[in-house]
Amino acid sequence: MLFSRIAQSTRQAVTGPLLRRQTTLSAKTGVPISPSFLSGWYNIFGKSNIAYIGWVMGGVVFSELIFGYGTDAVWKSVNHGRTFETIDWSKFKTDDDEDEEDDDDDDDGDNEGNDDDDDDDDDDDDEGNDVPN
Repeated sequence: MLFSRIAQSTRQAVTGPLLRRQTTLSAKTGVPISPSFLSGWYNIFGKSNIAYIGWVMGGVVFSELIFGYGTDAVWKSVNHGRTFETIDWSKFKTDDDEDEEDDDDDDDGDNEGNDDDDDDDDDDDDEGNDVPN
């Protein structure tokens, strides 16, 4: 019991002035937000759990939008000219590409001049479907 009192008084003697100095320093600096603003915020968002959760969720969504926009802007500025959207594709176009596209149009197999459609309702399509009497 004697040792516990000595240990306790020694602890208080060593840590007491340090704790007092830290609390006075933080009390002097204070929070740079006015007490009236904090009181108004608490009256709106701090009194109920649902209002506080809404405040937190809104803050998360807002922060994500700002962070996403910022990272996208940085990514696009760093990789300008390297992504699909920012490459100048006219540099890679050659005259051979245009000729191949024209040739491909002719090879489609469409017979534009042939008017023989299979959609007509002629009786010649019934070959072999005659049922004997």
